[in-house]
Amino acid sequence: MRQFFTQEKHGALLAMLAACVAVFLTALDQTVVVTALPEIIQNLQIPVTELDHAAWIISGYLLGYVLMMPLMGRVSDLYGRRRVFVICLGIFAFGSLVCGLAPQLGDTLDISFLQNFGVNVDIPGLTWLVAARFVQAAGGGAVVPVAMAIAGDFYGSKRRGLALGLIGMVTEAGGVLGPLYGSLIVQTWGWQAIFYLNVPIVALLLFLIIRFIPATASNQSRERIDIAGALLLGASLTCLSLGLSQEAAQITYTATASSTAAVQNNPWLIAAALILFAAFIALELYEERQELGPIIEPSLFKRITFSSAAFVSLLVGAALIIAMVDIPIFVATVLGRSPLDSGLALLRLTAMIPVGALLGGWLCTRITCRWTAILGLLPAALGFWLMHLWPLNVGWTQITVSTLIGGLGFGLVIAPIATTALNAASSRQFGMASSNVTVLRMVGMILGLAALTSWGLGEFRARAAAFKAPTGILPLSAQYNDLYFFYHVVSATEVYTAIFLAAGMLCVIAIVPALFLEGRKLSPRMMRSIDSDAQDVIELDAQRG
Repeated sequence: MRQFFTQEKHGALLAMLAACVAVFLTALDQTVVVTALPEIIQNLQIPVTELDHAAWIISGYLLGYVLMMPLMGRVSDLYGRRRVFVICLGIFAFGSLVCGLAPQLGDTLDISFLQNFGVNVDIPGLTWLVAARFVQAAGGGAVVPVAMAIAGDFYGSKRRGLALGLIGMVTEAGGVLGPLYGSLIVQTWGWQAIFYLNVPIVALLLFLIIRFIPATASNQSRERIDIAGALLLGASLTCLSLGLSQEAAQITYTATASSTAAVQNNPWLIAAALILFAAFIALELYEERQELGPIIEPSLFKRITFSSAAFVSLLVGAALIIAMVDIPIFVATVLGRSPLDSGLALLRLTAMIPVGALLGGWLCTRITCRWTAILGLLPAALGFWLMHLWPLNVGWTQITVSTLIGGLGFGLVIAPIATTALNAASSRQFGMASSNVTVLRMVGMILGLAALTSWGLGEFRARAAAFKAPTGILPLSAQYNDLYFFYHVVSATEVYTAIFLAAGMLCVIAIVPALFLEGRKLSPRMMRSIDSDAQDVIELDAQRG
């Protein structure tokens, strides 16, 4: 009998190990490419005037995550954990393989027919890579809720909180270590190895999952899954991202892609995004009234504290993605440093986020969520302002001070947002409230990246077009080329630092909704009770979707 329980315990541990590694791997791929972007841009020969296209390598992954994450917990409850976990990891591995093969596929397979659907295929390898990143995220976005449900299957209420906390920890760790991991792989084997390495890791995970996670019978009740809601939300975000970005100017029938063309948004796509979003809201309102299981319950947003938490999460997400993308690119392009140095520069910021999160959780019990969030947004804005002051030859001390302050600020905001969202929700809505603020942070990342990349590209084009060589220097001479290159580096520095300033302004704007966050002091005992109840209900919600 003792041997039976020992084997069962070991099986549960190995099942949790497989789930945690899967969560870590997919979280890693959210940020792993940020330090690889300069090499990807160079390898795929993406012109500097079309860097907005490269931003879709990140945005495509975020879109896939947002589309799939709210659905797959419910799907796993209906069709069995192991089956869904295996399928999702298989999709993730397939997407990873296509990501690595994107340059070769772009050279060998003709995809020009996609132009008939408004897709820019001037750089076929990039088109393949963006599409593969979306597929990769469609599998990866499902792993977190399914892993949480698996934790609930194996552990009772007393140990379930620890298991769910472990999953949350590895999720954050993946996002923090992704840039450094990516820089190490790029410097050693090249950017394609980032994706190729996922395939053998997934193969090992599949063995552990099939071996230690039991096959459960499908739920014959066939509860409804809000696929229509997820598709409407995904379509709305896609149209809005395209409409805000320079890519929008490339998919109209009259647009021409000259290097000096002014950046313009696409009002038709923005209008389509608003119409689709209105349809999404109408559908969710109807489904909530009919108790059909919407992915978002609009009634949550009637509570001012929850709406405030959601808006702060949206703005913080937009600011955070700007830091995570622009810091390594600045170090690689302006300073001309290696991918490893780019990763280490960003690590200074990301490593402080979990430190700030722990401190923020403690401060919520002392000075309220409201003032903890404001205390976090101020150093986040200060960090960006210091980045805005980076000169052309910025030193590591200045980089370190700026990023450490910014990272600490971002970390401090995490606990106030989550705690306020949970306190504003009823017990049965805990899981939905938690997932909503997470999804909105990713939406902020998508929109922030699209809008500021478009603005930055337009500003850079305007500066590049204004270059005039001094009198007496012949065009295309060695001296002319040196001056032109230096002018571009200076222009890039000014654009990056302006974007940092804009991100800091987002943090300042976020202070306004932060004033409406939870304003009561919470005792440590109450916090522990909230956390315990929240984790139980989040686990149940993950199983239901």
